[in-house]
Amino acid sequence: MEMNLFGKTDKTSAQIARNVVVEGIRYLANIGILWYLNEYLLGKDWLAVSTFIASLLAGLVNYALCSIWVFHKKNEGAGKSLVQFAIFTLIGAVGLAINIGITTLLTNHCGIYYLVSNTIAQIAVFFFNFFMRKKIVFDRK
Repeated sequence: MEMNLFGKTDKTSAQIARNVVVEGIRYLANIGILWYLNEYLLGKDWLAVSTFIASLLAGLVNYALCSIWVFHKKNEGAGKSLVQFAIFTLIGAVGLAINIGITTLLTNHCGIYYLVSNTIAQIAVFFFNFFMRKKIVFDRK
């Protein structure tokens, strides 16, 4: 089975593979920005602000890479892109709520170790975010 990782594709398996890479880049951007803000710019007393800024900037990276590489969405103007980014971010927020719910449920009510619970939640949310963003934000129809 040949997987097209570089050209334009509507093949879901190739898009999922690309999205795995994009999520890794998002994670590294988030951690790097958070570290820089806490260590050099704002300090640890501003952790909540640093976390918010890092998440927002990493979200921009995620959105840009999903638009350009995962789904190959053509540029449709700043206004439409801003709406798409807002919906993209809202889906991520819903995914975060799902992550918290699954992690809490599996840990507190099923007795599963919290890192295992969170890993299960992360996998579920990865697919939730991917398919919701594919259908709602990046659908070509």
